[in-house]
Amino acid sequence: MYTERFAVVDLETTGNNKNKDSIIQLSIVFVENFKIADQYTTFLSDDVEISPFIRELTNIEPHMLDGAPKFGEIAEEVASLLDGCIFTAHNVEFDYGFLKSALNAHGINYQPRHKIDTVELSKVFMPTLERFQLNEIAQSVGIELSNAHRADEDARATAELLIMLQKIIITMNTETLKQLYHLAKPLRHNLSDLLFLTIAETEDITPVHLERHGSVHVRKHQEKSRDIAPVEVRELYQKYIDHTGNDYREDQLLLANKIFEAFEKKNHMALEAYTGLGKTISFLIAAVSYHSMYAKKIMISTSRKILQKQIITDDLMTLEAACGYDLYATDLKGRDNYLNLDAFELLLSLEDENTEIIYLKMKLLVWLLDTETGDLSEIHLKGPEKAYYRTMAIQAGNGRTHPYFERALNKAKDSIIIITNHYFLLDCLDYIEEADSVLVDEAHQLKHALDDRMESAYSYQGMKFFIGQIGMASQERLLSTYISNNNETILYLLEDLLKHINQNIDRLFGSVSSGNMEEALLHVNGGLKYTETFLSAIRGTNNYQMLYNHMHHYQSMLKLLKNGLEEENYTVEKDANFQKTKIYIREDRLKVLHRHMEHLSSTVLLSGTLEVNGGFKHLAFWFGGLPYESLVIGNASLFDQTRLFIPEDIPEYDVDDDQFIWAIVDYISIYLSETESKLMVLFSNYDLLDKVAEYTQDIQMFEEFVVLKQSRATTPEKLLAQFNQLEKCLLLGTSSFNEGINIKSTGTKCLMLTKLPFPVPKNKGFRNFYKHDLPEAVFSFRQIAGRVHRKPSDRGLILLFDKRILTRNYKKAFLKYFPEENIIRGQQDAFKGLLRDL
Repeated sequence: MYTERFAVVDLETTGNNKNKDSIIQLSIVFVENFKIADQYTTFLSDDVEISPFIRELTNIEPHMLDGAPKFGEIAEEVASLLDGCIFTAHNVEFDYGFLKSALNAHGINYQPRHKIDTVELSKVFMPTLERFQLNEIAQSVGIELSNAHRADEDARATAELLIMLQKIIITMNTETLKQLYHLAKPLRHNLSDLLFLTIAETEDITPVHLERHGSVHVRKHQEKSRDIAPVEVRELYQKYIDHTGNDYREDQLLLANKIFEAFEKKNHMALEAYTGLGKTISFLIAAVSYHSMYAKKIMISTSRKILQKQIITDDLMTLEAACGYDLYATDLKGRDNYLNLDAFELLLSLEDENTEIIYLKMKLLVWLLDTETGDLSEIHLKGPEKAYYRTMAIQAGNGRTHPYFERALNKAKDSIIIITNHYFLLDCLDYIEEADSVLVDEAHQLKHALDDRMESAYSYQGMKFFIGQIGMASQERLLSTYISNNNETILYLLEDLLKHINQNIDRLFGSVSSGNMEEALLHVNGGLKYTETFLSAIRGTNNYQMLYNHMHHYQSMLKLLKNGLEEENYTVEKDANFQKTKIYIREDRLKVLHRHMEHLSSTVLLSGTLEVNGGFKHLAFWFGGLPYESLVIGNASLFDQTRLFIPEDIPEYDVDDDQFIWAIVDYISIYLSETESKLMVLFSNYDLLDKVAEYTQDIQMFEEFVVLKQSRATTPEKLLAQFNQLEKCLLLGTSSFNEGINIKSTGTKCLMLTKLPFPVPKNKGFRNFYKHDLPEAVFSFRQIAGRVHRKPSDRGLILLFDKRILTRNYKKAFLKYFPEENIIRGQQDAFKGLLRDL
């Protein structure tokens, strides 16, 4: 690889058909010895008819092609430049196919020695990336790409990416490179040849930070010091203020002291503290001080991953720098969230040339050299990858060691603070009996998260897929592997049982779809008999464990389903097609909760929006019959600087009404033109979001602003980081931004809401609405209102396109803390005036 010359190619074309469309820009960047050696770039004038879409995508206008050569004029030169080089591109088949077709058309038969795809390289050697478009990768790894979809810039960015990947490859340990080389042989491009060159040209490397585990190398665990001298809350808070230069706030110190007292006096407490107070620093100071004095461990649970990340990477690091202590903290999840090395060894042992499985094996091998945690969320496994890995984990069983999970547990047991997610809270309390107290941040989300955690979903497709993994003897799956090690006389029995189990699934969902749950329960019991017969038949035979573990897991699923049906603790999502019907089984949350709370000295439920209708009765599910204190740290002037504007000149909410959509776009345009600053607009569904985004494309003024649009594939964290960095920006997002957002701008802050944030109703009836849906919506609304007013100097504005807030019975619940004079109804002129006043 050291001596090779790489030709990194990028093309811009008039379309995707290599036989009909033309190349309008060609760029080749030459890489040698890990450096960019040269670049060749030209426009081409074979076709000056460029569609509006291509002009928009590439910023190439027809006049730019004036005077440019036609491809035939440079074909010989291009072929000469490429001769002897390794052809490289991002999505290589597109660029190679187009260029080869163009060269063939002029009598040149181009056939490179090797083809390398930087998409493929990135998937393998940058396993923690979530998306692999060039601009996405460039942004993630710090490569400058100011004008994506221009061949000269894309080719240079791809060349820089190639160099970065080369440097990763040559520093890897030799044994892992050899494993990757053998795995890569069936792949379409020449990755295996590239790896062979690397292995041949480099000396054997085994970095000291790695250790061997079975057939793979993993990163060693690094220990940290955890001693903390006793420090009082007030002293620690003063150090924080001195370090950050933030305002000294009595309420923030009061909150820290109240939490500390609850821990110290072993009290349970429900605590509301107004949004913008700085609750995170308060509870971290309380937890650190309590640990320093009593050597007790605190578990902190929050509602979302973005908040977990902020606590560890932002708030805790700031506090650590302020106090000068090593505040050793860890985030902890459920067992299945950490890589099971036995499952991975089993996956590696499979002789399978499925490309997705090969990529999964390779990216895991590379990831193991870098990850200390083994947390699977680091590598963003997609649907098929998740299914393959989960199948291996089930077949590997849980009887043996689980190094990464054990590492996470040991780290948590040695930590001062354990940070988890509401969804995993009960699991973590099971694992860490040393946890003395628990603080639940964003506690208004706790019940919903625990309900989700206690729920198991059963679908026709899911159960069929699971049994399908066993397969028949003629298929290369579990059963054929088992039979190859055993007497074939047992095959007829096992295949017959599998046919009955498959038929049983059909009958089960047919009964559920028709509403006959007694009959459904009979089918579940029938399925249990078939699985027990199957397990009995293979128990103790040769190499039976993988097949046994798989079927045993299915049996456990059926047992949980049986219990749920017998105890009538289920819900059904019916469909006319029985194959789309789903069954949800929920464990008894109260029993599980109270079992976990028995060994806790103290629990503190904390939120900016916890009290409802003057009390905390809705928290009885958590505290049960235990006594608990309650406190509201309020701020009568909380929303004095926040105005709520409800437009009168808009139609009723209707996703399919063009007039309603244009009304939203008009108000967005007014705000952006009047303020020339950033704006966030939150939607309750993607349909409306997509339509508004589409309509903005027809308005010239939006060309001055960066429009960030959330999709199901984009994360709020990434969009928020981009939004905070930009000055003139429009972000179109969903309810996932209701919490955890921190809009970094000066002066006026504005949010637009297209609809009140009611959750999707899970149950029917007014009782459920007022008991669950309304409080949750009020919580979300107050969170949003609080986000536009974080400091006393902030002035905030919320524009709400939902008139119901002024006409329905729940008006007072939403507007409780808003001064009457701050609730404004009006038309566009009034909105402009409001912006000027702000």
